[in-house]
Amino acid sequence: MTADAPGHWAGHPLLDTVASLWPTARVSIAPGRRGSGGKQLIYVPNSDDPRLLVPAGHRRASAAALRRFNHYLPVKDRLRRVMAAGGMRMGLERMLAHRIALAERESAPDSIETYLSEVLGEEVVVSLGIGLARATQKPVLQAFSPSGRCLAFVKIGDNEHTCELVRAEAQALRLIGGVRWSSLSVPQLIHVGAWQRFEVLVMSTLPVPAKPAIRRPVAVPPTKAMRELARAFAEPSQLVASSALMIRLRADIAEIADEATASTYRAALDRIAQRYPHTVLDYASWHGDWSPWNMAWRGRRVQVWDWERFETGVPVGMDRLHYVLSALARTEGFSAPTIIRALGLPTAREYVRPTQQDVLGLVYLATIVNRYLTGCHHEHAGSVQARAAAALEALTWLSQKPSKLPSRDPYVGPAA
Repeated sequence: MTADAPGHWAGHPLLDTVASLWPTARVSIAPGRRGSGGKQLIYVPNSDDPRLLVPAGHRRASAAALRRFNHYLPVKDRLRRVMAAGGMRMGLERMLAHRIALAERESAPDSIETYLSEVLGEEVVVSLGIGLARATQKPVLQAFSPSGRCLAFVKIGDNEHTCELVRAEAQALRLIGGVRWSSLSVPQLIHVGAWQRFEVLVMSTLPVPAKPAIRRPVAVPPTKAMRELARAFAEPSQLVASSALMIRLRADIAEIADEATASTYRAALDRIAQRYPHTVLDYASWHGDWSPWNMAWRGRRVQVWDWERFETGVPVGMDRLHYVLSALARTEGFSAPTIIRALGLPTAREYVRPTQQDVLGLVYLATIVNRYLTGCHHEHAGSVQARAAAALEALTWLSQKPSKLPSRDPYVGPAA
Protein backbone atom coordinates (compact mmCIF):
# COMPACT_ATOMS: atom_id res chain seq x y z
CA MET A 1 0.00 0.00 0.00
CA THR A 2 1.48 3.32 -1.07
CA ALA A 3 0.02 6.80 -1.27
CA ASP A 4 2.05 9.30 -3.25
CA ALA A 5 1.07 12.95 -3.36
CA PRO A 6 2.74 16.25 -4.08
CA GLY A 7 2.79 19.28 -1.80
CA HIS A 8 -0.15 19.71 0.55
CA TRP A 9 -1.57 16.33 -0.48
CA ALA A 10 1.23 14.40 1.24
CA GLY A 11 -0.24 12.38 4.09
CA HIS A 12 -3.76 13.62 3.31
CA PRO A 13 -6.24 11.52 5.36
CA LEU A 14 -8.52 10.87 2.39
CA LEU A 15 -5.64 9.67 0.24
CA ASP A 16 -4.52 7.40 3.08
CA THR A 17 -8.07 6.04 3.39
CA VAL A 18 -8.18 5.17 -0.31
CA ALA A 19 -4.75 3.54 -0.04
CA SER A 20 -5.97 1.38 2.85
CA LEU A 21 -9.00 0.23 0.83
CA TRP A 22 -6.83 -0.67 -2.20
CA PRO A 23 -3.77 -2.08 -0.37
CA THR A 24 -2.16 -3.70 -3.42
CA ALA A 25 -2.38 -0.53 -5.53
CA ARG A 26 -0.19 2.50 -5.83
CA VAL A 27 -2.43 5.46 -4.97
CA SER A 28 -1.62 8.97 -6.19
CA ILE A 29 -3.17 12.25 -7.24
CA ALA A 30 -3.98 12.11 -10.96
CA PRO A 31 -2.42 14.95 -12.96
CA GLY A 32 -5.53 15.86 -14.96
CA ARG A 33 -8.81 14.79 -16.47
CA ARG A 34 -7.37 11.99 -18.54
CA GLY A 35 -5.24 9.43 -16.80
CA SER A 36 -2.81 6.95 -18.29
CA GLY A 37 -5.16 4.03 -17.82
CA GLY A 38 -6.08 2.16 -14.68
CA LYS A 39 -8.73 2.91 -12.13
CA GLN A 40 -9.57 6.47 -11.04
CA LEU A 41 -11.81 7.99 -8.40
CA ILE A 42 -13.22 11.45 -9.08
CA TYR A 43 -13.69 14.14 -6.46
CA VAL A 44 -17.20 15.60 -6.47
CA PRO A 45 -17.50 18.55 -6.71
CA ASN A 46 -13.71 19.08 -6.35
CA SER A 47 -10.76 18.27 -4.10
CA ASP A 48 -10.98 21.57 -2.20
CA ASP A 49 -14.49 20.84 -0.91
CA PRO A 50 -15.01 17.11 -1.52
CA ARG A 51 -18.32 15.43 -0.77
CA LEU A 52 -17.90 12.20 -2.66
CA LEU A 53 -15.46 10.04 -4.58
CA VAL A 54 -17.09 8.32 -7.55
CA PRO A 55 -15.65 5.69 -9.92
CA ALA A 56 -14.45 7.09 -13.25
CA GLY A 57 -15.82 5.31 -16.30
CA HIS A 58 -19.03 4.22 -14.57
CA ARG A 59 -21.50 6.96 -15.39
CA ARG A 60 -24.60 5.27 -14.03
CA ALA A 61 -22.92 4.34 -10.75
CA SER A 62 -21.55 7.87 -10.35
CA ALA A 63 -24.98 9.35 -11.04
CA ALA A 64 -26.68 7.00 -8.59
CA ALA A 65 -24.15 7.90 -5.89
CA LEU A 66 -25.26 11.54 -6.16
CA ARG A 67 -28.94 10.67 -5.76
CA ARG A 68 -28.80 10.36 -1.98
CA PHE A 69 -31.30 12.46 -0.08
CA ASN A 70 -32.42 12.94 3.51
CA HIS A 71 -35.29 14.74 5.22
CA TYR A 72 -33.12 17.74 6.09
CA LEU A 73 -32.02 18.45 2.52
CA PRO A 74 -33.90 21.46 1.06
CA VAL A 75 -35.74 21.12 -2.24
CA LYS A 76 -33.26 23.35 -4.10
CA ASP A 77 -30.35 21.15 -2.97
CA ARG A 78 -32.27 18.05 -4.06
CA LEU A 79 -32.72 19.60 -7.49
CA ARG A 80 -29.00 20.41 -7.70
CA ARG A 81 -28.16 16.78 -6.97
CA VAL A 82 -30.67 15.52 -9.52
CA MET A 83 -29.16 17.84 -12.14
CA ALA A 84 -25.62 16.82 -11.20
CA ALA A 85 -26.60 13.15 -11.43
CA GLY A 86 -28.06 13.78 -14.87
CA GLY A 87 -24.86 15.48 -15.91
CA MET A 88 -22.78 12.52 -14.76
CA ARG A 89 -24.91 10.16 -16.83
CA MET A 90 -24.32 12.34 -19.89
CA GLY A 91 -20.54 12.34 -19.41
CA LEU A 92 -19.95 15.34 -17.14
CA GLU A 93 -17.21 13.38 -15.39
CA ARG A 94 -14.88 14.29 -18.26
CA MET A 95 -14.96 17.88 -16.98
CA LEU A 96 -13.91 16.97 -13.43
CA ALA A 97 -10.13 17.20 -13.20
CA HIS A 98 -9.55 16.36 -9.53
CA ARG A 99 -8.92 12.63 -9.29
CA ILE A 100 -7.16 9.87 -7.43
CA ALA A 101 -5.37 7.27 -9.55
CA LEU A 102 -4.97 3.64 -8.50
CA ALA A 103 -2.35 1.55 -10.29
CA GLU A 104 -2.41 -2.14 -9.37
CA ARG A 105 1.02 -3.59 -8.66
CA GLU A 106 0.01 -7.25 -8.34
CA SER A 107 -1.52 -9.78 -10.71
CA ALA A 108 -4.03 -10.81 -8.03
CA PRO A 109 -5.19 -7.49 -6.61
CA ASP A 110 -6.85 -7.23 -3.24
CA SER A 111 -9.21 -4.35 -2.52
CA ILE A 112 -12.48 -3.51 -0.84
CA GLU A 113 -14.09 -3.94 -4.27
CA THR A 114 -12.80 -7.49 -4.68
CA TYR A 115 -13.94 -8.33 -1.14
CA LEU A 116 -17.42 -6.92 -1.72
CA SER A 117 -17.64 -8.70 -5.07
CA GLU A 118 -17.17 -11.99 -3.23
CA VAL A 119 -19.73 -11.04 -0.56
CA LEU A 120 -22.38 -9.89 -3.05
CA GLY A 121 -21.69 -12.51 -5.71
CA GLU A 122 -21.09 -10.11 -8.60
CA GLU A 123 -18.63 -7.49 -9.78
CA VAL A 124 -18.69 -4.35 -7.66
CA VAL A 125 -17.52 -0.75 -8.04
CA VAL A 126 -17.82 1.68 -5.14
CA SER A 127 -18.29 5.33 -4.32
CA LEU A 128 -16.85 6.74 -1.11
CA GLY A 129 -18.75 9.27 1.00
CA ILE A 130 -16.77 12.00 2.73
CA GLY A 131 -18.12 13.15 6.08
CA LEU A 132 -17.02 15.60 8.73
CA ALA A 133 -13.90 14.82 10.76
CA ARG A 134 -15.29 13.47 14.03
CA ALA A 135 -14.76 10.63 16.45
CA THR A 136 -17.36 8.42 14.75
CA GLN A 137 -16.08 9.07 11.22
CA LYS A 138 -15.52 5.93 9.21
CA PRO A 139 -15.32 5.07 5.50
CA VAL A 140 -18.86 4.78 4.13
CA LEU A 141 -19.32 3.26 0.69
CA GLN A 142 -22.04 2.53 -1.80
CA ALA A 143 -21.57 -0.65 -3.80
CA PHE A 144 -22.78 -0.69 -7.41
CA SER A 145 -22.80 -3.12 -10.28
CA PRO A 146 -20.81 -1.85 -13.29
CA SER A 147 -24.16 -1.00 -14.93
CA GLY A 148 -24.99 1.34 -12.04
CA ARG A 149 -27.44 -0.79 -10.04
CA CYS A 150 -27.06 0.01 -6.34
CA LEU A 151 -26.33 -3.22 -4.50
CA ALA A 152 -25.54 -2.26 -0.92
CA PHE A 153 -24.48 0.33 1.59
CA VAL A 154 -21.18 -0.43 3.35
CA LYS A 155 -19.55 0.84 6.53
CA ILE A 156 -15.91 0.21 7.42
CA GLY A 157 -14.61 0.12 10.99
CA ASP A 158 -11.01 1.28 10.73
CA ASN A 159 -10.05 1.80 14.39
CA GLU A 160 -11.10 0.44 17.77
CA HIS A 161 -13.92 2.93 18.25
CA THR A 162 -15.42 2.70 14.76
CA CYS A 163 -15.11 -1.11 14.82
CA GLU A 164 -17.23 -1.08 17.99
CA LEU A 165 -19.81 1.08 16.23
CA VAL A 166 -19.89 -1.21 13.19
CA ARG A 167 -20.46 -4.25 15.40
CA ALA A 168 -23.13 -2.38 17.36
CA GLU A 169 -24.99 -1.44 14.18
CA ALA A 170 -24.80 -5.02 12.92
CA GLN A 171 -26.40 -6.23 16.15
CA ALA A 172 -29.04 -3.51 15.95
CA LEU A 173 -29.92 -4.51 12.38
CA ARG A 174 -30.32 -8.11 13.51
CA LEU A 175 -32.80 -7.03 16.19
CA ILE A 176 -34.86 -4.57 14.17
CA GLY A 177 -34.76 -6.84 11.13
CA GLY A 178 -36.93 -9.33 13.00
CA VAL A 179 -39.81 -6.87 13.43
CA ARG A 180 -42.64 -6.28 10.95
CA TRP A 181 -42.88 -2.50 10.77
CA SER A 182 -45.86 -0.51 9.57
CA SER A 183 -44.46 3.04 9.84
CA LEU A 184 -40.73 2.33 9.51
CA SER A 185 -38.43 1.11 6.77
CA VAL A 186 -35.00 -0.05 7.91
CA PRO A 187 -31.93 -1.51 6.18
CA GLN A 188 -31.55 -5.28 6.10
CA LEU A 189 -28.29 -6.83 7.27
CA ILE A 190 -26.50 -8.55 4.39
CA HIS A 191 -23.06 -9.29 5.82
CA VAL A 192 -20.72 -8.47 8.65
CA GLY A 193 -17.14 -9.67 8.57
CA ALA A 194 -13.44 -8.86 8.67
CA TRP A 195 -11.22 -7.83 5.78
CA GLN A 196 -7.60 -6.79 6.21
CA ARG A 197 -7.62 -4.93 9.55
CA PHE A 198 -11.18 -3.68 9.11
CA GLU A 199 -14.66 -4.60 10.27
CA VAL A 200 -17.03 -4.52 7.30
CA LEU A 201 -20.79 -4.07 7.55
CA VAL A 202 -22.89 -4.56 4.42
CA MET A 203 -26.59 -3.67 4.41
CA SER A 204 -29.37 -3.11 1.94
CA THR A 205 -30.01 0.38 0.62
CA LEU A 206 -33.15 2.42 1.19
CA PRO A 207 -34.57 3.93 -2.04
CA VAL A 208 -35.00 7.56 -1.02
CA PRO A 209 -37.09 9.60 -3.50
CA ALA A 210 -35.75 12.89 -4.82
CA LYS A 211 -39.10 14.53 -4.12
CA PRO A 212 -41.25 13.22 -1.25
CA ALA A 213 -44.95 12.76 -2.02
CA ILE A 214 -45.78 14.89 1.02
CA ARG A 215 -43.39 17.62 2.17
CA ARG A 216 -43.29 17.61 5.96
CA PRO A 217 -41.73 20.28 8.21
CA VAL A 218 -38.19 19.34 9.21
CA ALA A 219 -38.68 20.57 12.80
CA VAL A 220 -41.60 18.19 13.48
CA PRO A 221 -40.55 14.70 14.68
CA PRO A 222 -42.08 11.61 13.03
CA THR A 223 -43.97 10.68 16.19
CA LYS A 224 -45.85 7.64 14.88
CA ALA A 225 -42.68 5.89 13.72
CA MET A 226 -40.84 6.75 16.94
CA ARG A 227 -43.64 5.32 19.05
CA GLU A 228 -43.72 2.16 16.94
CA LEU A 229 -40.00 1.64 17.55
CA ALA A 230 -40.49 2.11 21.29
CA ARG A 231 -43.45 -0.31 21.44
CA ALA A 232 -41.49 -3.02 19.63
CA PHE A 233 -38.99 -3.24 22.50
CA ALA A 234 -41.13 -2.18 25.47
CA GLU A 235 -39.83 -3.07 28.94
CA PRO A 236 -41.29 -2.82 32.44
CA SER A 237 -41.40 0.64 34.00
CA GLN A 238 -38.46 1.54 36.26
CA LEU A 239 -37.61 3.99 38.99
CA VAL A 240 -35.40 6.59 37.36
CA ALA A 241 -32.96 6.83 40.26
CA SER A 242 -32.23 3.09 40.36
CA SER A 243 -32.73 2.22 36.69
CA ALA A 244 -30.25 0.10 34.79
CA LEU A 245 -29.51 3.11 32.60
CA MET A 246 -28.53 5.31 35.54
CA ILE A 247 -26.37 2.50 36.93
CA ARG A 248 -24.56 2.28 33.57
CA LEU A 249 -24.08 6.04 33.36
CA ARG A 250 -22.48 6.03 36.80
CA ALA A 251 -20.23 3.11 35.92
CA ASP A 252 -19.03 4.90 32.78
CA ILE A 253 -17.72 7.83 34.85
CA ALA A 254 -14.54 5.79 35.26
CA GLU A 255 -13.87 6.31 31.53
CA ILE A 256 -13.88 10.12 31.81
CA ALA A 257 -10.25 11.21 31.79
CA ASP A 258 -10.60 14.67 33.34
CA GLU A 259 -11.29 14.42 37.08
CA ALA A 260 -13.00 17.80 37.36
CA THR A 261 -15.34 16.96 34.48
CA ALA A 262 -16.08 13.55 35.97
CA SER A 263 -16.89 15.17 39.32
CA THR A 264 -19.24 17.69 37.68
CA TYR A 265 -21.04 14.92 35.80
CA ARG A 266 -21.31 12.73 38.89
CA ALA A 267 -22.82 15.62 40.85
CA ALA A 268 -25.45 16.14 38.14
CA LEU A 269 -26.43 12.46 38.28
CA ASP A 270 -26.67 12.71 42.07
CA ARG A 271 -29.00 15.70 41.80
CA ILE A 272 -31.27 13.86 39.36
CA ALA A 273 -31.54 10.90 41.74
CA GLN A 274 -32.15 13.15 44.74
CA ARG A 275 -34.81 15.23 42.99
CA TYR A 276 -36.69 12.24 41.55
CA PRO A 277 -36.29 9.39 44.08
CA HIS A 278 -39.78 7.97 43.43
CA THR A 279 -40.36 8.91 39.78
CA VAL A 280 -41.19 6.04 37.44
CA LEU A 281 -40.79 6.15 33.66
CA ASP A 282 -41.72 3.76 30.87
CA TYR A 283 -38.67 2.13 29.30
CA ALA A 284 -38.17 0.75 25.80
CA SER A 285 -35.69 1.41 22.98
CA TRP A 286 -34.40 4.32 20.97
CA HIS A 287 -32.56 4.78 17.71
CA GLY A 288 -30.01 6.92 19.55
CA ASP A 289 -29.29 9.39 16.73
CA TRP A 290 -32.67 10.00 15.11
CA SER A 291 -32.13 13.29 13.30
CA PRO A 292 -33.53 14.81 10.09
CA TRP A 293 -30.42 13.76 8.14
CA ASN A 294 -30.64 10.12 9.26
CA MET A 295 -34.10 9.62 7.79
CA ALA A 296 -36.29 10.29 4.78
CA TRP A 297 -39.97 9.95 3.99
CA ARG A 298 -41.15 7.49 1.34
CA GLY A 299 -44.89 7.76 1.07
CA ARG A 300 -46.21 7.42 4.62
CA ARG A 301 -43.26 5.40 5.85
CA VAL A 302 -40.14 6.78 7.45
CA GLN A 303 -36.86 5.35 6.21
CA VAL A 304 -34.28 5.46 8.99
CA TRP A 305 -30.59 4.57 8.80
CA ASP A 306 -27.43 4.82 10.96
CA TRP A 307 -28.48 2.44 13.76
CA GLU A 308 -25.09 2.28 15.49
CA ARG A 309 -26.44 4.06 18.61
CA PHE A 310 -29.53 1.88 19.01
CA GLU A 311 -30.22 0.87 22.61
CA THR A 312 -32.89 -0.81 24.67
CA GLY A 313 -33.63 -0.05 28.31
CA VAL A 314 -34.01 3.72 27.92
CA PRO A 315 -36.96 5.98 28.79
CA VAL A 316 -39.63 6.32 26.12
CA GLY A 317 -39.46 9.70 24.39
CA MET A 318 -35.70 10.21 24.12
CA ASP A 319 -35.70 9.89 20.32
CA ARG A 320 -38.13 12.78 20.13
CA LEU A 321 -35.94 15.00 22.31
CA HIS A 322 -32.86 14.14 20.28
CA TYR A 323 -34.61 14.90 17.00
CA VAL A 324 -35.84 18.31 18.18
CA LEU A 325 -32.42 19.24 19.55
CA SER A 326 -30.63 18.07 16.40
CA ALA A 327 -32.90 20.09 14.13
CA LEU A 328 -32.53 23.24 16.23
CA ALA A 329 -28.77 22.87 16.68
CA ARG A 330 -28.33 22.57 12.92
CA THR A 331 -29.49 26.17 12.53
CA GLU A 332 -28.42 27.72 15.86
CA GLY A 333 -25.28 25.74 16.71
CA PHE A 334 -24.78 23.20 19.47
CA SER A 335 -24.53 25.25 22.67
CA ALA A 336 -25.95 25.19 26.19
CA PRO A 337 -28.55 27.87 25.34
CA THR A 338 -29.69 25.90 22.30
CA ILE A 339 -29.93 22.67 24.27
CA ILE A 340 -32.04 24.22 27.00
CA ARG A 341 -34.28 25.95 24.50
CA ALA A 342 -34.79 22.72 22.54
CA LEU A 343 -35.74 20.67 25.60
CA GLY A 344 -38.36 23.27 26.49
CA LEU A 345 -40.03 23.44 23.07
CA PRO A 346 -43.60 22.10 22.76
CA THR A 347 -42.48 19.70 20.02
CA ALA A 348 -40.04 18.11 22.48
CA ARG A 349 -42.48 17.88 25.40
CA GLU A 350 -45.51 16.70 23.46
CA TYR A 351 -46.90 13.22 24.29
CA VAL A 352 -45.09 13.22 27.66
CA ARG A 353 -46.96 13.56 30.95
CA PRO A 354 -46.34 17.00 32.50
CA THR A 355 -44.94 15.40 35.65
CA GLN A 356 -42.38 13.46 33.58
CA GLN A 357 -41.24 16.10 31.09
CA ASP A 358 -38.42 17.56 33.18
CA VAL A 359 -36.95 14.29 34.39
CA LEU A 360 -37.09 12.81 30.88
CA GLY A 361 -35.12 15.79 29.58
CA LEU A 362 -32.52 15.39 32.31
CA VAL A 363 -32.07 11.64 31.73
CA TYR A 364 -31.78 12.21 27.99
CA LEU A 365 -29.19 14.92 28.51
CA ALA A 366 -27.24 12.78 30.98
CA THR A 367 -27.14 10.01 28.36
CA ILE A 368 -25.88 12.36 25.64
CA VAL A 369 -23.25 13.86 27.95
CA ASN A 370 -22.06 10.33 28.72
CA ARG A 371 -21.73 9.59 25.00
CA TYR A 372 -19.67 12.70 24.36
CA LEU A 373 -17.47 12.46 27.45
CA THR A 374 -16.58 8.81 26.88
CA GLY A 375 -15.87 9.58 23.20
CA CYS A 376 -13.48 12.46 23.84
CA HIS A 377 -10.36 10.28 23.85
CA HIS A 378 -10.91 9.01 20.32
CA GLU A 379 -9.45 10.38 17.09
CA HIS A 380 -11.05 13.63 15.83
CA ALA A 381 -12.18 14.39 19.38
CA GLY A 382 -12.11 18.19 19.07
CA SER A 383 -15.73 18.63 18.01
CA VAL A 384 -16.81 15.97 20.51
CA GLN A 385 -15.11 17.85 23.35
CA ALA A 386 -16.94 21.05 22.40
CA ARG A 387 -20.26 19.23 22.37
CA ALA A 388 -19.46 17.53 25.67
CA ALA A 389 -18.73 20.88 27.31
CA ALA A 390 -21.96 22.44 26.01
CA ALA A 391 -24.11 19.48 27.00
CA LEU A 392 -22.52 19.22 30.44
CA GLU A 393 -23.08 22.93 31.04
CA ALA A 394 -26.76 22.54 30.16
CA LEU A 395 -27.11 19.41 32.30
CA THR A 396 -25.46 21.10 35.27
CA TRP A 397 -27.68 24.15 35.05
CA LEU A 398 -30.93 22.23 34.50
CA SER A 399 -30.22 19.74 37.29
CA GLN A 400 -29.65 22.65 39.68
CA LYS A 401 -32.70 24.63 38.55
CA PRO A 402 -35.69 23.83 40.79
CA SER A 403 -38.39 24.96 38.37
CA LYS A 404 -39.53 23.35 35.14
CA LEU A 405 -37.63 23.46 31.89
CA PRO A 406 -38.47 26.72 30.11
CA SER A 407 -41.38 26.36 27.71
CA ARG A 408 -41.94 30.05 26.90
CA ASP A 409 -38.69 31.84 27.68
CA PRO A 410 -36.17 30.16 25.36
CA TYR A 411 -33.18 30.57 27.67
CA VAL A 412 -32.50 32.24 30.98
CA GLY A 413 -29.40 30.65 32.40
CA PRO A 414 -25.62 30.87 32.38
CA ALA A 415 -24.01 33.27 29.97
CA ALA A 416 -23.82 31.97 26.44
